[in-house]
Formats: sequence, structure tokens, C-alpha cells
Amino acid sequence: MDNLDEISPDIVLFSAADYPRHWKPFVIFLRNTFGRHEAIFMLLINERFDPEEASKAEYLQVNAVLDEDLASQRTAERIRGIVTRYHQNSDIRRAVRYIPSSSDRIAVAFTNPNTFQIMPGTVVDISTGGLRFSPEDPSTLQSLDDHTAVSMASLRLGDSILSISLRVIRITETVAFEYLDLSVDVEQTITTYLTDLAAQELNPAAEPIISTLTE
Repeated sequence: MDNLDEISPDIVLFSAADYPRHWKPFVIFLRNTFGRHEAIFMLLINERFDPEEASKAEYLQVNAVLDEDLASQRTAERIRGIVTRYHQNSDIRRAVRYIPSSSDRIAVAFTNPNTFQIMPGTVVDISTGGLRFSPEDPSTLQSLDDHTAVSMASLRLGDSILSISLRVIRITETVAFEYLDLSVDVEQTITTYLTDLAAQELNPAAEPIISTLTE
């Protein structure tokens, strides 16, 4: 657990049968750094698993609860489907995690679901899995909780305004969000924009492709 930042796992398979008292603290620790789209956590269970624990797994943002029999064709197909759903390219977050400047025209606006106030601030960093937000007034964070879902949010990428939903994954002096249920088109728009910015940063002479997003 001390090396999770260094390891930066794409997928974690954790046996609740072998470690029934350890999976909850582990996934809490994991989610303090990585959202559901950044590190997939699959909990492997057997017939002794308490059904009431399933609701705890959902609350703790476990991606899936699976039969521990990894030799099963059904289990293998479920794992493949889960990876495809949450993490189509396991290396993409490393390639496109980006710290924007003012010239990049990246901004987010959202309505606090608890106070119904619009929370102004800046995007500290952004990836295809989520973003980190710094509010103008840090005291406004007191009304947010971990796991809060934000359904009214807009993400600006250049000339494009995308309607998105977010979930709080951790709160410090900033708020780390993961995206919730992005459509394929929106996910592709985010990926293309960030990939192009990263390429321009590495090679300023390269021809930008950002303009194609608004055509």
C-alpha cells in the first residue's frame, strides 16, 4: 500500500476469501489516489461472502464483485467486459494527464448539489479519467463529501462545451473528481483534446488537431 503511487496500478484483483478483513481498507486507500476509471478494483469472492458486504463494496467504489474462480469462462468474460468499460486503454491516463495553462482554455463549472450554488475555480489537472479542481473560496468545500455525485457540470475544452457528470473521489485543498457515465463521443472529445495538447507541448511545431473538435 505504501508503494501504490509508484506502482500506479491499472487493475487490482483482490481476494475477499483470502483477505476478508483487508479489502475494505485497501480499496479506501486506493481510492484516495485513483478513481474508478484510473485503477479498476475487482473483488473476488466465494460462497462465504456476506451479501451485506456487497453494498459496502458499491459505496467504496469497487468496480465489480466476481467469482474467485478465474478459470471460469464466464468470469473471464466479465473481467474483459469490465476492463473495456472502465479502462479501454490502460496506459492512456499516463499519456494525457495534463496541467493546463490559461491559453489552453480548459475550465469546469458545476452546481453544488447540496447548496445549489455554482462553484467557481480552476482546473488544476485533467485526464481522461477525471480532473482536479481548485475553488476560489476553499470554505465552499465544506458542503461537499467524498462520493458526492454532481450531475450538473460543464467542461470547456477550447470552443467545445461538454455536459458531464462527476463524482467526488477525495477532498483536500482541492477536489478530485472522476467522470461518471461519459458518452463515447464526450470521452473521445476529451481524449483527442488532451492528446493534442500533450503533443503540442512536446513538439510545438506539430500541426494542431484541436480545431477538428468544433467542426
